[in-house]
Amino acid sequence: MNKNLFKTFTPPLIGLLLCIIPANFIGAQTTEKPDEKTKSFTIQKELWATPFKSQGETGTCWCFSTISFLESEAHRLGRGQFELSQMYIAYHAYLEKALRHVRSHGESAFREGGLSHDVLFLMKKYGAVPKSAYTGLQDDAQKHDHREMYAALSGLLSGVIKSGNRTPISGRWTDGRFSATWFDAFRGCLDAYLGMPPKTITFDNNNMTPKQFADDILNIPYDDYIEITSYSLWPFYSKDELLLPDNWLHHDEFYNVPLDDFIRIIDHALTHDFSLVADLHLKGAEFRDVNPYILGHDEASGKIIDQNERDTMLENWRTEDVHLEHFIGLGKDESDKKFYKAKDSMGSEHGEEGPYYSREYFSEGYVRSRVLFIMLHRDGLPDDIRIKLGI
Repeated sequence: MNKNLFKTFTPPLIGLLLCIIPANFIGAQTTEKPDEKTKSFTIQKELWATPFKSQGETGTCWCFSTISFLESEAHRLGRGQFELSQMYIAYHAYLEKALRHVRSHGESAFREGGLSHDVLFLMKKYGAVPKSAYTGLQDDAQKHDHREMYAALSGLLSGVIKSGNRTPISGRWTDGRFSATWFDAFRGCLDAYLGMPPKTITFDNNNMTPKQFADDILNIPYDDYIEITSYSLWPFYSKDELLLPDNWLHHDEFYNVPLDDFIRIIDHALTHDFSLVADLHLKGAEFRDVNPYILGHDEASGKIIDQNERDTMLENWRTEDVHLEHFIGLGKDESDKKFYKAKDSMGSEHGEEGPYYSREYFSEGYVRSRVLFIMLHRDGLPDDIRIKLGI
């Protein structure tokens, strides 16, 4: 999912995602003044992360947050300090989603949003490149803006689906290789807006493919990363598919734990130097609040969210898969209340409706109610939970 893409959208663009804030949440909002009771925070733990990067007017928070997480992981694992290209991954996500959309006769979603495991899947298949090798910016552009591109790509796919309902479309296989006129046109559109991704790069004076860079230089242990959720949708301490609109890969290896264990995992990981990616729900007004923190549902009244309430909020759509952030630390406010420190990918840009602000601090109550799942390295789990999960 994903954000700093916030304008009121015209009808052709309204399908853009869970990663883009719905227009009806935005149009009537005005920038709020700072709360007189603005909190102050004391950071107790902050893990290494690369500097802030804006996703601009795109629905690619899933990519920015997970790339930031993997940059931190590469540093933690002793691989070095890297600034990786988010748009190299996003480019190939568009290709994969387009193929699934057409092959499913339009039933597989084609949207900008995505989830953490998408990055691992795409990096395994297509590799990765440094940000300097592929920015995804054309014609001296200073920020990412995929709105026009997404409309063009969606229109092209819509035409292909309509054509396929009347006559055979151009897809064909020759000697085990797929080709299609529509797919060439789709790729050409991506190239026009984002630029053609490099087939080779130079790193440390050596020429290599993106796949070689990912496998040999980054050497990310893909299979060691797991996603953890907490819902009564299937038995705890087992794994299954979390049914979210942006789970276009139908990933079915979400480990499920009780809510208290979910919080304990997050605390244990951050305390022991493991950052994580959090998939979370943010309402439109919350992107305009100038305060950098956010509280949980009904938390101001002292309510503690339990498993039933958390489950119900997902079931009746009060919790949705909207945005992803990189959780990098722990802190407390002036009243000794625990907060989680995050690195966001939106907040430095101004749209037509005004500024949007980064959410940097999340209370435990917010995490209990609004964080749908997390991704982390398996070694970040407490030992007893790891045993229960069979990891």
